[in-house]
Amino acid sequence: MVDIILGNNIYTLMCISALQESGAEHIIVVDYDCSQECVKKNNISYVSTNYAKEYMKKFDTVNFYKSLYAYPGMQGKMSSLYKKDKN
Repeated sequence: MVDIILGNNIYTLMCISALQESGAEHIIVVDYDCSQECVKKNNISYVSTNYAKEYMKKFDTVNFYKSLYAYPGMQGKMSSLYKKDKN
């Protein structure tokens, strides 16, 4: 089984910690800005998208993790960020 974290952001370290605490053995982070095939840091592989596709073929079970972002005012025209005309 391999656990794949999609994207390298501020939540990645929290996700890695949670996976390690639960006993995950193979954790990789798909780093969309990675120009190299694979970089190892603290026993975690940070990989490019193309390498991730090849790497996950080695496993029977693949778990994906992704964090989502929401900002105030995302509904409609982003009302908290949208300047309205005063007529």
